Amino acid sequence: MFYLFQILSKLSIKNLYLLSDTSHRIVYYFFPYRNKIITKNLKQVFPEKSKKNIKNLKKCFYAYFLDVIFETIKLLDFSEKDLQQRVKIKNPNIITTEKKKSIIIISGHYSNWEWLLATISIFWKKKTYAIYKPLSNKFFNKLIFKIRTKFGAKMLKKKHAGRFIIKNAEKSNIYFFLSDQVPENLNNVYRTSFLQANTCFSTGVERLSLKTNASVFYAEMKKIKKGFYTIEFFKINNNITQKYIEKLEKTILQEPQNWLWSHNRWKR
Repeated sequence: MFYLFQILSKLSIKNLYLLSDTSHRIVYYFFPYRNKIITKNLKQVFPEKSKKNIKNLKKCFYAYFLDVIFETIKLLDFSEKDLQQRVKIKNPNIITTEKKKSIIIISGHYSNWEWLLATISIFWKKKTYAIYKPLSNKFFNKLIFKIRTKFGAKMLKKKHAGRFIIKNAEKSNIYFFLSDQVPENLNNVYRTSFLQANTCFSTGVERLSLKTNASVFYAEMKKIKKGFYTIEFFKINNNITQKYIEKLEKTILQEPQNWLWSHNRWKR
């Protein structure tokens, strides 16, 4: 099955988008992936929207989601130059000139987070660690691992991340977190209003920053057009969790179809 993904990755990105355009219609009309969760989330966040508007937003989400899947597959074939032509960092100096040893970059499942990690790995030729939770499906876990490490990133299991980061606080490493999913441990969470709902967030990044004196940056990735993105970094000082939430919410509301609505974000 892995060879199928390798073959797909060899197709031009233009042809992959043609497949995406066909696939998202099939998924939407015949195999609506996590339809109930997506609909519930959209209705909760946008109670003022009509059924027609929710339906249109859901269609746009499926189109975006299939694009992300095929773009991620294309990473198997992309060179560094291919990706650099499609993803531009607007303010790299904010991180390049950072004097502190450890750097934490925090973002959400918005735009294409796989291309975001790959771009960070390519641009800064230092050790980049992506914090992750292994997938239950062994094949897809192996596939995603291969994709995420292609450009030099190292994978760091979530359960080991805290101790590793503290132990290596003096090393010039970059740690990449996607922090918009439901926290596994509800003992250390921060509750606040997020997208009009009472939501819990992990405080792990904030606690690690205090223990290691690491600098924290929010990465905002925006889709310019199909297959092209920009990244802008914002340094977060003090009240890191709340400031991250505010920035993520603002990003999502600008183009809500580009967030991962299929995640059961408010199940707890």
